[in-house]
Amino acid sequence: MTQDGRKVIVLDKPLVCNVCGNDEFLQREIKMQTTGMTFFDLDFLNESSDGVVCNRCGYVHMFAATVHEWQ
Repeated sequence: MTQDGRKVIVLDKPLVCNVCGNDEFLQREIKMQTTGMTFFDLDFLNESSDGVVCNRCGYVHMFAATVHEWQ
């Protein structure tokens, strides 16, 4: 990935990628899939999480709660 990334703070600590140690990320909305909604073909009703994508290796960190902030 070649886009400029942003820093992320999680519980007052800077986030670093679990894979490559990079500290710049891209933001992407990610749908959380549940078995029940998929069974009834209602995936569009599932909750979303905030995807924090490493702009070096592409590893996706997901946050369902608002414990992180973008800088």
